[in-house]
Parts: sequence; C-alpha cells; structure tokens
Amino acid sequence: AVVSTQSTGDKSELSKAVVGIIYPPPELRNIVDKTASFVARNGPDFETRIKANEQGNRKFNFLKEGDPYHAYYLHKVKDFIEGKAQEPTAPQLPVVPPTAKQAAAAAAPKKKLPVYEPIILKDPPPEPMFMLDPPSISALELDVVKLTAQFVAKNGKSFLQSLIQKEQKNYMFDFLRPQHGFFQYFTKLVEQ
Repeated sequence: AVVSTQSTGDKSELSKAVVGIIYPPPELRNIVDKTASFVARNGPDFETRIKANEQGNRKFNFLKEGDPYHAYYLHKVKDFIEGKAQEPTAPQLPVVPPTAKQAAAAAAPKKKLPVYEPIILKDPPPEPMFMLDPPSISALELDVVKLTAQFVAKNGKSFLQSLIQKEQKNYMFDFLRPQHGFFQYFTKLVEQ
C-alpha cells in the first residue's frame, strides 16, 4: 500500500491520508474528486453513464476496478455520501516568499505604461487592388498559373523565356502563349 506524500499546500490533507490508498496527482485528483461528488449526489446510475460516455478517455480510468486510483475514488464517494468531504474547489497555489531581488524590484518605482487610444475608422477600407477573379479552370491548372506567375515575378523575364522554351510542348503551360485565353490573367498576376 502506498500513501502519497506530495505536498499540495494543504497540510490537513496529509494528516488525513488513508493507508492503502494511492492518491492521484493533483490534476487528476481534481477530476476524481468532482466525479466522486457528482456520483455521491446522483447515484450509481450516474457513474454508469460516465463510464459509457468516457469509455476511451484515459482520464476516467479510475472508474475501472483495476486502476490504482479506483480505491481513492471509492473512498471519496463514501466521504461525500457521509458528508465528510467538501465540494472540490480550484486548487490553491502555495504562497512562495519573494527573493531579495524580487522584493527590491517590487519596491522600485513603477514605470507608467503608455495608454493607447483606440483607432476608429470613419470610412470603410479601400477595395483590395490585387484581387482578380480566377478564370473557370480546374484547381490544378489554376495552381500552375498562380505558381508560375509568382516565379516569373520573382525571377524575371529570363526565367519566363527559359520556361517557355522548356515547356512549349506541355499543354499545362499553354497560358504562356499570348493567344491563349488565360494569358491576360497570367500577366496581371505577374504585375501584381
């Protein structure tokens, strides 16, 4: 049997520790305590519903008889039924005394932070300049046009000329020819 000796800031809890019960870690203990409280108020049917709803949730393994925290859970349910336990509350953080540096920093005069006024817009924002409605083509073709336009915009006309020569027989790059219907769309994307 194991008794937890973890300090949670509440010494009375350690003095009430029961031999033979493994105490869960604080983050899981909060879940166990709340569940035990609800089961004590609502009965064993509520526990059955929780088991069914949280079947795959590892945080609720304490409801299974083979779990190491199951004895703690049963003990808490019994305490809630008998009125010995209090309703679980948010965990209290232990108070740590400040170090000498922290105390000196707290005693130093505070700087005033600037106060910013909220910006209230009177007119609606302007329409975006670089928005173009894409032509009605497949998503793949649209991606090829857009990516090619980005690379041409970044790498210049020499890249465009070499791309035209390399891909002249590839139908996916037909939009590079001036007589193609998407050539204007492509050139506007490059100009953006």
